Order: sequence, then structure tokens, then C-alpha cells
Amino acid sequence: MENLHPLKYISQTFQIPLSEVANELGIKRQSVNEWVGKKRKPIPEKHIGKIASLFNLDEKWFRKQTLLGSERLELQRIFVDRNATFEEYTDFVEDKDGNVYEIQKFYSPEQDLSRYLQDEQQANLLIEEVTTLINNEVGSDEGYYQELLSEVIKLTKTKEKYKLKMLKSLIEYLNYNDFEFGFSTLNDDVLIEKLDNLKSYYTTKK
Repeated sequence: MENLHPLKYISQTFQIPLSEVANELGIKRQSVNEWVGKKRKPIPEKHIGKIASLFNLDEKWFRKQTLLGSERLELQRIFVDRNATFEEYTDFVEDKDGNVYEIQKFYSPEQDLSRYLQDEQQANLLIEEVTTLINNEVGSDEGYYQELLSEVIKLTKTKEKYKLKMLKSLIEYLNYNDFEFGFSTLNDDVLIEKLDNLKSYYTTKK
């Protein structure tokens, strides 16, 4: 994919031509071309607010010089959600006593595309995070994350499902046992006690 300047990409995605951006700012189109061209001069701070208002986007997008794949997908999803249309339809629900009720619901034909873009965005975010971890180790003496990720990937290919379940439980425990980021779904007290002991073992080995 062509590495478009963020403003140029947003202009194409949100269907507002750069000529309109120039008119809104009261400047020549040539000035805008200098921002989005190969040399990519930074957009003057005095124009950031007006451009953000024109596209109804956060100013952060117009201070960037490049966009990651996940960011391009996020912008696409914003555009789709913003321009979604809704159709009303009738549905029927039955309560526990067998009574049937008619209710009106709304469906957006664009919601499937929005979900797809969101899934793609999350996948791209994960790839970008892994790539950053590995790239930070290139040329260094340590390859801790590369080795760790390699071992995790190796486990995901195993046909021994219990290993995947063990890995999932261990990761969940380490992420959520202190309730720092959320709530754990682990409900086996014996397992949690053993993991606590394992954590204590590694804590003393620091």
C-alpha cells in the first residue's frame, strides 16, 4: 500500500478534497501539497485546529507524518460508522411464560463492515506490537522477547491441547491476578494457590 501522508489519506477516506482544505484555510493548494508531498513539511500548528474541525477528527491525526496499518483501519472504521444508515425492522421475542411480544429494532447494513475493520485493526495492532518488540532487540546482545515469542508460537502449533490451556491460564493469571487490568475468570482455588506459589518462587529468584 502506498505510504500516503496522513492528511492525504484522510482526505481520500473522508472524501473531502485537499483543494477544499486549502480553501477552508485561505491558503494556496500548493502549500497543502508541500505538507503531503515527498518532503512532508509539518502542518503549521496554527492550521491544525481548523483542519481537525473540517474532518471532525482529533488533532493528533494531523500532527503525524505517517500512519500505521492499524491507524489507517481505525480511520476507515470512523468513516464507516459516521456514515452508517439504519433500517427499522420488526422482531418477536418470547418471555419465560410463552408470551410473544412484537418489538421494533434497528439494523445498520454497515455494521458488518465496521466489525470487520475493527477485527483487522486489532490484528494489525498485535502485529505492530510484536514487530516493535523484536525490532528493538535487533543488533543487541539480548533476544529475550524474540526467544519468548518464538516459544509461545511453538506452543500454539502443538496438538496437545492441554498445553494451550495451561498457557492461557498462566497468562490470564499473570495479567489479572492482582486485578490491575480486569477480572480473572479463573475460578479454581487449588489452581490459583499453585500459581501463587509459582509466582512466589519466581519473585524470590529475581
